[in-house]
Amino acid sequence: MKKASAFAIGLLGYVCRSVTIAAPVALAVTTISACADESDPKTWVKRLDDPAQRAPAIKRLEQFFNDTMAAAGNNRDDAKVKQLLDDSVEPLTKAYITGGLDDKTRKDLIKLLADMGDTRATPAFAKAFKDFEPGRNDDDIKFASQGTTRIAQAGKLTDQSLIDALWDCFAKFQPSKSNKSINLVKDLQNAVKVVKHPSYGPKAVEKLSAPVTDPKDPAQGLDQIQFWQLTSVQLLGDLKFTPGIKPLVNVLMTPTKADLTSPVRLALTKMPKESEPVLIGALKGTDPDFAALAQKYPNKGYVPRVAEPLAYISRPAGRNAILEALASADNDTNRAMLAVYLTHFPAEPKTEKAYLEAYNKVDGNAAITVMGGTNAHALMAQAAANFFNPSLTDWLLKETANAKGDAADAMPPAALQAAIKIMTNAQSKAVGDAVAKIHGQAVEKEMYKAASAVLDKCKEDVSCYLAALDAPVPTMPPSAKMGHVKAAWMAGIYGKDGTKQDLIAKVEKIKDGSVRLAMVETIDHLSPQGDSATADRLEKIAEADRVAGVNAATDEIYKTALKLRSRVP
Repeated sequence: MKKASAFAIGLLGYVCRSVTIAAPVALAVTTISACADESDPKTWVKRLDDPAQRAPAIKRLEQFFNDTMAAAGNNRDDAKVKQLLDDSVEPLTKAYITGGLDDKTRKDLIKLLADMGDTRATPAFAKAFKDFEPGRNDDDIKFASQGTTRIAQAGKLTDQSLIDALWDCFAKFQPSKSNKSINLVKDLQNAVKVVKHPSYGPKAVEKLSAPVTDPKDPAQGLDQIQFWQLTSVQLLGDLKFTPGIKPLVNVLMTPTKADLTSPVRLALTKMPKESEPVLIGALKGTDPDFAALAQKYPNKGYVPRVAEPLAYISRPAGRNAILEALASADNDTNRAMLAVYLTHFPAEPKTEKAYLEAYNKVDGNAAITVMGGTNAHALMAQAAANFFNPSLTDWLLKETANAKGDAADAMPPAALQAAIKIMTNAQSKAVGDAVAKIHGQAVEKEMYKAASAVLDKCKEDVSCYLAALDAPVPTMPPSAKMGHVKAAWMAGIYGKDGTKQDLIAKVEKIKDGSVRLAMVETIDHLSPQGDSATADRLEKIAEADRVAGVNAATDEIYKTALKLRSRVP
């Protein structure tokens, strides 16, 4: 008996060394099991075929993937990572498609495939989207969305069946009926936006055209507005899908879709030359479809919503349309808002003249409801700085001193901040006297102190103002940043041919949002004819910020880039 055991053990060892040796079936099975290399991913890949070993095999392959990625510094092009994916992705995908998995194993499997982000897993992601049933496989949708996003971001998504399945799942998914985390909604929404396949354009238009009667109803406000239609708006802009322009303007003309105003404006500014005539038709009422929708707005409330994207597009035809609308405006809200929008266009005498005339027609204590009840004169006075015209300083001081009623409280913080931005050395004392009259420890006093110090030092020397921007931006008190803001503004007022390029070179280095915003507004002012090269540089800065997860005036940087590109003849 002992001899037989010793012989079997010896034979077993020989079989492990040479798999070509003949052996009884029962012994061969025992040998393979006993000699499997547990550190080899292929061993665990083979176990995917065994229902009893499938779950631990998936977990072990997940560990292999995480360890290999960590050792490779998350470099998916590393030879060992690529080998692991070559060995395991297709068998894992087959296991998911074949089915018959318990819920936990199925979720673990689709999560692993999502983390791998390999194109060979697309059939599994497509199956997850096609099989979507609310409350049953919500987690599968989350992970399939993440995996699809990863492939699309790498520029490797070509599987049309997955592209279609993703949209179909998105089109029937209702956040209002999902009891999962908000991450599921965001992941699905993000996947659609990252994929942004051309075939989504017409489908997005269809989604955008759905009626909304009660935005407060979760099925409409959450599902329609914040999920389907918001995503559709963003897709139309990113795809530059020009057949979607009129549907986008329809949204601006629909009172119940007011929450989509800002994203619609951004989408339209991505297609400026094609959007401008459609917006003008809506503003003037020359398009009969828009004229019919206009009747649903009390007090012509559609006017500011349509004029705003025209201002951000910032082209001559849009400026003229706003000037025409301003001349015929019949209420203070529209007068004030249209006048403010004029400051988005290149500064010129006729826009400034129209702005001041509109100001004089607006009641001093009018409240702009679309701006949260802001005093109309204060709103307009604050925007006056964007003309970069020091001659408006005396006017701002006069209007502040003469303000009565609600305007008496609203004007100083708005008008004096504008005056501080545009004042010259000759005007500095008068502005300082007006600031000194503010009761208490007003922030404007610190702002004036910081701004006047830079003004006194640099006077009309642009190079001095540019050098001032290189100094560290103060963090406390926040009002001390006005020294840098003032430097940017004066660089715009006294700027020369090379000033804009000097400012652009500094935008990337300065991370403070308020200072960056001032610099970008100055660049805008110095680019009346547009500038594609500058737009490219600003977009690169905005994209770098996005990747880094920071928002130092990033949105305004990007919007300014679009404006500069739009202005180019």
